[in-house]
Amino acid sequence: MKNSTITLAIGDLVALLLIVWLGRLSHVISIWDVGQWLYTAFPFVLAWFVIMPWFGVYQTEIHQNWRRLLPRLLLGWTLVGLPLGLMMRSFILGRPIIAGIMPTFAMVMVITTTSAILGWRFVHQRWFLQAGSSSA
Repeated sequence: MKNSTITLAIGDLVALLLIVWLGRLSHVISIWDVGQWLYTAFPFVLAWFVIMPWFGVYQTEIHQNWRRLLPRLLLGWTLVGLPLGLMMRSFILGRPIIAGIMPTFAMVMVITTTSAILGWRFVHQRWFLQAGSSSA
């Protein structure tokens, strides 16, 4: 695994964890209960790292090219990865798999997680990749 891929994966993880942390904060739920924080994040992190590599988001020729990355990231996450994470969350919470997903929560997760990942990927391209190419 290349350094760039490891950096991307760590950044993706941090972006997803940050969204869960902010969500807990916005609901005045303890942000210091690390166990519950990770419990909440687990289905989404697992869904990301199981599904998104299949969409090529860690392949160099894709993650360095917005035209290739954007459709894969948007389609892969919004149509496959995030719904899987939402279903796993319902299962973990003991709710009916589909009926247990609150539509407002799903929409908030679509917007916030996608924005966080896109923001991180933009920073990665601009900061890490351009800095690396200019020093070569």
